[in-house]
Amino acid sequence: MVFDKQHYALCSHCDLVIELTNVGMGHKAICPRCHTTLAKNNIQMKLRASMYAICSLIMIIIACGFIFIDIRLVGNFNGVSVLDIPQILYVDKYSYISALFIFFVLVFPVLNLLIIILLCSKLTLTKYRKRDFLIVYEKFQHWCMPEIFLTGVLVSFVKLMSYGNIGVTGTFWAFCLFVFFYIKATVIFTPETIWNEILTNNFASNTLKTGKTGISQHLKLCTCCQAILPAHYAKCPRCKQKSELRGRSKIQWTIALLVTSLIIYIPANVFGIMITVVFGSSSSSTIMDGVIYMWQAGDIPVALVIFTASVVIPILKIISLSWLCYFALAVKHKNKHDCLKMKKLYNAVEFIGKWSMIDIFVVSVVCSLVRSQQMMGVYPDIGVTFFATVVIITMIASQKFDPRLIWDHTDKKIK
Repeated sequence: MVFDKQHYALCSHCDLVIELTNVGMGHKAICPRCHTTLAKNNIQMKLRASMYAICSLIMIIIACGFIFIDIRLVGNFNGVSVLDIPQILYVDKYSYISALFIFFVLVFPVLNLLIIILLCSKLTLTKYRKRDFLIVYEKFQHWCMPEIFLTGVLVSFVKLMSYGNIGVTGTFWAFCLFVFFYIKATVIFTPETIWNEILTNNFASNTLKTGKTGISQHLKLCTCCQAILPAHYAKCPRCKQKSELRGRSKIQWTIALLVTSLIIYIPANVFGIMITVVFGSSSSSTIMDGVIYMWQAGDIPVALVIFTASVVIPILKIISLSWLCYFALAVKHKNKHDCLKMKKLYNAVEFIGKWSMIDIFVVSVVCSLVRSQQMMGVYPDIGVTFFATVVIITMIASQKFDPRLIWDHTDKKIK
């Protein structure tokens, strides 16, 4: 990525206008105010990203074609492939969880890998087609969770060992490679490079003043393609998406979604998430029951992982987003130190938000494997639906929050 002398960036977190000089190969540009990464110049970005994406697609094709993991339970052998898991959930009348698995673990990651390959290839694509691909990529990226599913599989091994002998096949290692190559491809791929090939990122009519906020210069940022726009533009000329100066109306959505998630969080913990049937006798277990079982069995690290991901993180996310909303709306005089703390809090919420899905994937794997006809079986319970809904709603709530509101009304000396 080579910048000319007049290439500017408007920070998506603190709204500061920065002039970017040539970013060296393998280096990145960082906002001096809030330390947000503004641009990256990866070595041979297109070639490396496309190669990792191709390798990842090959691995997922192998992983979906054969038995993934297996278990020997009271003399019976049961093995499942990656595609068997959503099919079993659907048969158990949990089509909602089945659909989440298909889209979050398979469809969205595969589509994004295909988009990376197309955008980084030498195929002749119109700027309109590139624009559409980039918009889809950005929308799907937040919901891709193959690495979380893999972690859930590893956690489920501990619980499955109490039922029988666990075995993994070469297909399991293929899925591990799929996740590794997927992460490498998405880290290397920089959408900003493709956006700059489509059109310039600066649509301001006046000369930009670096070190000043965009809002003080009647400028706004396109949250889709990161273009700099005059405040009166209704749509971005580059990506054709609607833009607004600040997402103050969206903060109401954030608050409403947080209240909704808090209400749904109650039945998610009260109702069971798994039903265990042994010789016709059934018992339901909640999230905390699973944590207590792991702790008493001596698997303290696994118990802490499940407790943190399924109990602590959802509550902390709701509290943190509520605090961010209060800080953005109620605090009128802010200083740089407080804003940096709020920015780090928002980044943490964005990063850990989807990791609460780990318990959903643990349930999916265990329920798919432990099926020994009349002797023993494990099935999902209604609580898993409530819990998955809580995770999705809190993720949407964090997406609705506009982090630039954190930096509004700061002291003049840091504008």
